Amino acid sequence: MSFYKAFGIYTICGFLAKSISFLLLPFFTHYLSQADYGVITIFSNSVYFIAPLMNMGIGETFTVEYSKFTQTDVSSFISTSLLIPLVVLCGVALGVSFLGGFIQNLTGLRISLQYLICLFGFSNFFGEYLFTILRNKNKPLLFGLIAIAKTVIELGLAVYFIRYCGDGYMGRVKSMFVATVITGGLCLCYFLSKGFLKPAFSKQWVRIILKRGLPTIPFFFMIFTLNNADNYTVNYYYGSAKVGPYGLAFQVALLINFVTTSFITPFYPFMYESLNKGDMVKVIILIVRYSIFIVGLIFLIGCIAPIVFDYFIGNKFHEALKYLWWLLTGQFFYSLYLVLAGFIFYKKHNNIYYYFSPLIILLTLLINYSFIGVLRIQQFGLASALAYFLCFVGATTIYYKQIFRGVGLYTEWLKSKINITLKR
Repeated sequence: MSFYKAFGIYTICGFLAKSISFLLLPFFTHYLSQADYGVITIFSNSVYFIAPLMNMGIGETFTVEYSKFTQTDVSSFISTSLLIPLVVLCGVALGVSFLGGFIQNLTGLRISLQYLICLFGFSNFFGEYLFTILRNKNKPLLFGLIAIAKTVIELGLAVYFIRYCGDGYMGRVKSMFVATVITGGLCLCYFLSKGFLKPAFSKQWVRIILKRGLPTIPFFFMIFTLNNADNYTVNYYYGSAKVGPYGLAFQVALLINFVTTSFITPFYPFMYESLNKGDMVKVIILIVRYSIFIVGLIFLIGCIAPIVFDYFIGNKFHEALKYLWWLLTGQFFYSLYLVLAGFIFYKKHNNIYYYFSPLIILLTLLINYSFIGVLRIQQFGLASALAYFLCFVGATTIYYKQIFRGVGLYTEWLKSKINITLKR
């Protein structure tokens, strides 16, 4: 299947899933208070705090090695890799038992929710594993259908729990958890049906996973910090009621992230294949077109959002518009960074993250902390944009030679196209 066809299917299916989510925003903003929405935002963000430990870069390793896999290799890799999230689940649950009170004071999440986050992260690992396999098998339609089904189940249960059971923010939390457990169970059923789960433990795969996976832990913590430092700072100093509108603005800005994910999903396999063939021009052409598309989409969202809010979103959440443009700008730089991250994984330079990630995390925290008491809440959106920009600049600095080479190749290709057009 061609890249553009796969990208189109991922985008359409993702758009349908996101459309359902956004159609229910009026429901959530009317039935939930700002504080409720703030708790949901903190809960959702906290799930991804343990994701780096659960994932250990297993998905990225699977993608890079997939073209070399035999059927036996797939079974051995999957059976071995599943031991890692199990060990991590025990470790983080033990951590909550000792630090639950401190975490509750820091985030406002009661201890029962913290244990639920541990189980959520464990179930989410299996769901993401299934999506990784479908992506590498070039099954975008099945990928999209499962993603849509998960969204429908999650939001349908949310409406039921909130509207008819009166569960408030817990209704949303329960719906997210149930949908994730179902997807994780589907992954296990898929593994069993394909014969991937066998008592086969490979020390070689453990070494490879840890060698490539351990550097991804600081990488994912960097992503977590970039995505959530502003939310946690606002929550700690201003309370969950202020996180609600800010979190809603971030959710709207994540439309860019949705398109980025739809692009990156087929792009990484396409890029690896093209670079293996020495055809870098095809990769650069695709990146340029993608960047232009993202810029246009940002301006479209920024212009349409006020109209949508006026007609569909509860008045108490209109404050979210104050933060939107900076958050959209941050997502733009993040989308470009993810393209460069593909080169890091391809060249197996994962060790870069040992020093790159702590630096970006430190700068992000310093930027957010410097704005406390100096600027109003909406300016934390500016802090977010600056943090993403620094991340992009850092990756650009590391791969500036490849970038200049890519620009040169693209310029030559563009000149040849212009010359051909003029001759005609």
